[in-house]
This record gives sequence, structure tokens and C-alpha cells, in this order.
Amino acid sequence: MYIGGLMGCKGDAYQATEVLSVEHAKQFHSWAAELFEQAGADFLFAGIMPALTEAVGMAQAMAETSLPYIISFMVSSSGHLIDGNSIDHAIRVIDNSTRQRPLCYMANCVHPRVLHQALNNPVNQTLLVRERFCGIQSNSSPLSSAELDNAIELHCSDSNELAQDIMGLRSVINQIKIVGGCCGTDNKHLEKIANAIVRLT
Repeated sequence: MYIGGLMGCKGDAYQATEVLSVEHAKQFHSWAAELFEQAGADFLFAGIMPALTEAVGMAQAMAETSLPYIISFMVSSSGHLIDGNSIDHAIRVIDNSTRQRPLCYMANCVHPRVLHQALNNPVNQTLLVRERFCGIQSNSSPLSSAELDNAIELHCSDSNELAQDIMGLRSVINQIKIVGGCCGTDNKHLEKIANAIVRLT
């Protein structure tokens, strides 16, 4: 078992509000990264990052520690972060802006069908994305973040369908190394996902 230190953006990840500049993000997030390192975390995880500038600053703050880290984006079906930057561009910029690159990149709080569309955008069909993008923590609903924002009811999809959709990401990602559940998922969804992975081995 590995214990990760979970960190996130300052503002609303669904709306990309209160986005920090690179410099301010590094300063703002450094204290949490340092505390997780002191507490003995095995790795750091930046979840649902909607904007590139703050993701760069977050990565730089994490890179100042001795811990490996992962950057996870909030993406739309268009293939872009909420701020409009493509997944490929975001990976390229972060990799070139840190002295210690992230272990990999992923997406969370998004359904695999949405991510599949995002990665199928020609702008993201690059060797860089295929090699550096490694996984998903999936919502159970295929609705967009805009549709889910402030929803008053829980939206869920069938657990078997969700597992199949996650496995379908293998056509656009070289290796799915990290899978898991996010909003709307429960033990049934995770069990089906685990069973689907076992069948591949």
C-alpha cells in the first residue's frame, strides 16, 4: 500500500476560477507539499487541475520535495483543460518547466467516454501524450463537468459499462497504470473495474 498526499487547485476546478499564476501557485502550494513530505507520504497527487499556470506552479512546488508526484487534469471532451490548453501542450509545458518531471499525468473527476473523446482529438494524438498519460479516476456519470456542476441528484452509470469504458481507453493510452473511482462510484464500480483488469493479466 502506498499513501499519497492529495492536493488541489485554489479555486473552483469545474470553473477554473481564482486560477493562480505560476509563481503564486508554487508559493501557495509549497507548504502543503512540504508537510506531506515531512509526514511520510509516499508520493504527491495534484487532483483535478483545470488550468495550466497553476498546474505548472503546483508541479514546481512538488518537484522541490524528494517525493515522486502525479499531475491529474480536469479535462473536457474537446481535449482541453478548462482553461483551453490542450492536454499535449499542458504536458509539454510542465515537463519542460520542472527540474523533476511528474511520474505521469492523468485525469480525474471525468467519465472515461469524455476522456476517450479528449484523447482522440488530433491535437492530443501525439507520442508524448501516449507515453506520459497513464490513467483515470473516473466519475460514474458520462455528463460533462458543466452539466454536473451544482447537480442536486447523484448521476451514476452501470458498473459493468463503466469498467468496459475504462478498458476502452487502451486504444488511446499506451499503458493504463492507474485506475480508480471518483464522484458517484462505489464498491460495486471498483469491483467491476478490478475484475476487468484481472481478466487482462
